Amino acid sequence: MIISIKNKQMKILNFKAVLFFCGIALLACKKEGNKQNVTKEALVKSQLNVQPNTALAACCRIGTTNQANHTMEAYDPSLTSWATPKWSFKPTTALGFSSTAEIPLWGRAVDLKVRNNNHWGSTQVIVAHAERLSVIAKYPGGQRIWATGFPVGANIHGIEILPDGNCVVAAAGVTDGSAGNYIRIYSSSQAAPNQYVNTIYPLVSAHQVLWDPSNNCLWAIGATLDKYEYNKAGDGGTVSNPKLSLITSYSLSSITPWGHDIAPYDGDTNKLLVTTNGGVYVFDKSAGAFIPGAITGAAQRTFVDSISTLPGQNIMVQTYKDPGCTLNGWCTTHVDFHKLTTGAL
Repeated sequence: MIISIKNKQMKILNFKAVLFFCGIALLACKKEGNKQNVTKEALVKSQLNVQPNTALAACCRIGTTNQANHTMEAYDPSLTSWATPKWSFKPTTALGFSSTAEIPLWGRAVDLKVRNNNHWGSTQVIVAHAERLSVIAKYPGGQRIWATGFPVGANIHGIEILPDGNCVVAAAGVTDGSAGNYIRIYSSSQAAPNQYVNTIYPLVSAHQVLWDPSNNCLWAIGATLDKYEYNKAGDGGTVSNPKLSLITSYSLSSITPWGHDIAPYDGDTNKLLVTTNGGVYVFDKSAGAFIPGAITGAAQRTFVDSISTLPGQNIMVQTYKDPGCTLNGWCTTHVDFHKLTTGAL
């Protein structure tokens, strides 16, 4: 399994998922680079050396977005050295990506997920975004399935695949509102030339999208936490022309504004992990409310860009904006592990 934690948004996925990391300071356990940079939306290729830690079992791999070399990478959290990734990906002509229309749009690595999906005859697929290019590719080989580009300023932060092979992207946009500020659903499941039918839904500062298989709905976070139904009866949506219907929009006023990431809460399908500029929170789906005081101690911090949990281990993984990282203004040099309940790791 790959768990996704990116340096903008780290998250652990409950399929073969990739973790993306942004680090934190007060971890009970920490994997960090020696004077190397891990971006907020990426783990910079690094010599990540840590002390042996039997608390981190070899349950999965942690997927990172490496903005230093524009590559998606995955590491084994149970190993003491992260000098060499266990897996990596970037689009190339050998993998079927266009040298003129697609590869030049790939740059700063932003979001990576690995999902169970056999729509194209492959058990698992990569959904990833970097700079101005979103892709779906086979996992682990990386062969191209689908790709689309975006204009300057769209500022794509998140991408998710739906069970039928269609996908959704989240575009945070720019501060002047001239681009982005939406989620967009694509007919990526369809054969060419019908792979790009799409519909846009406004969401200010849209940062991440997450398919919820237990409730058959899509979650999106930005200025609000929104819940969508997919191809609701009567809304005209089809696999070849997919639609979303907003079920509920939850205000972030009870916590802190400007959402960054959403992730499954391992062991409880009624909960979501949510991060914002101001903290880390647990959302109760059935109550439609954030649980007061659910995350405490070192795990409760500001500007956590990516979050996830290690399956079956009651361990949270985070990355956050690290003042000691000099690659850019949002990177990190380490990935942090926290117990979801009281106790040091």
